[in-house]
Amino acid sequence: MRCPWAPSIFAGAGMPEMGAASAGLGLVGGTILWGYGAWWLLLAVLTTARYMREGIPFNIGWWGFTFPLGVYAVATLTLARQTHLGFILVAGTVLVVLLAMLWSIIAYRTLRGAWRRTLFVAPCLLSGAIPADFEAQAEWALPFGGPTKALTKVG
Repeated sequence: MRCPWAPSIFAGAGMPEMGAASAGLGLVGGTILWGYGAWWLLLAVLTTARYMREGIPFNIGWWGFTFPLGVYAVATLTLARQTHLGFILVAGTVLVVLLAMLWSIIAYRTLRGAWRRTLFVAPCLLSGAIPADFEAQAEWALPFGGPTKALTKVG
């Protein structure tokens, strides 16, 4: 949403033309950045879909998927309001619906994981999670003689 008193600030500073120029530059810049974000959103969706097919186990980090999509949805709706372009408004609405669906799925899986007490399990800390050859190579660099020994050392 444009600030209604911004042109008067430029006029008061002796630069009345800058208000309209800044609004135009902001709109062009915002549209370019929105397009750049669309490219990265596409790459993120394709990469995530690839790894989902391989089976990513659920963990609390899945909440990190919601923030970028939410910010991009809000940016899309803001750009639609500024440009008055219907297809951008439709895209923003679709993104909000997808965000609500994603949020619901992750909330359900979070509650289910908390109920089953599987939510805060770190697979990397389980015995055997670190390959033996990596452990042998890393013993000289880590305290207590290696990564798994560092986790199990008492006293």
